[in-house]
Amino acid sequence: MFSLNNNVELRRVTISSLITCIYLPSIITVISYKGLLYSVGNASSCYVLFLIFVAELMKSFYLNSNNDLQNKRKTSKTTPSDIAKATIFLIAAMFSFFIGIILFGAPVLEYHEETLMLSTVLTLLTLFPLIAHTGVESAVQLLFGVRSFSRDTIIAMLVNNALLTVCGAWLGAVVIPLDWNTPWQKWPIPCYLGAIGGYLISNVLTVTKVTMMSEAAKYPIFKLGINIINRLHISK
Repeated sequence: MFSLNNNVELRRVTISSLITCIYLPSIITVISYKGLLYSVGNASSCYVLFLIFVAELMKSFYLNSNNDLQNKRKTSKTTPSDIAKATIFLIAAMFSFFIGIILFGAPVLEYHEETLMLSTVLTLLTLFPLIAHTGVESAVQLLFGVRSFSRDTIIAMLVNNALLTVCGAWLGAVVIPLDWNTPWQKWPIPCYLGAIGGYLISNVLTVTKVTMMSEAAKYPIFKLGINIINRLHISK
């Protein structure tokens, strides 16, 4: 768990979440300014996926850079076969998302490109950070509850990010059937932006919680806020 004595762990989580709180709104702001916000679900918006991939990859390097000696040894043993295994797993996960999205009501006979873009962004924001930090086997065990994790750890942050991302995408679908006739209701824009919003909110909650934890000794009222955020987060 986090403690003010574990400054390395605390700093890594805080900086990682702060980076997310900067780069995601920046991407959305720029594409909105350029008038490209309503094209995020098309193949022409692949640059957004690339930017997210690069940002999350750099974050994973940072999260792994200051690990203890045991984790450094695991990182040094990464082989091309591990990378290939992770790539295959991510592709399989992307198509699993694709099928799952269709089962939840996405158009079956049309908008395949848009559904694929949504499944890709979900994969990048949910599974990719977890796999980059723990590996394929550990990521699967964590997501399916085979392996436990403690509250206020890097792994807990990554799992909660994944869950809120999926929740955000699901909640985004609520506005699609409404008879508002607005451009942003077009499939899959609400779900796409909802996924990004859920991921961003999770990181904002993490930064808020860490800030409250560091000031809880001075301001006991912050403990109430910490308890509320803990109820929103999952730990095992």
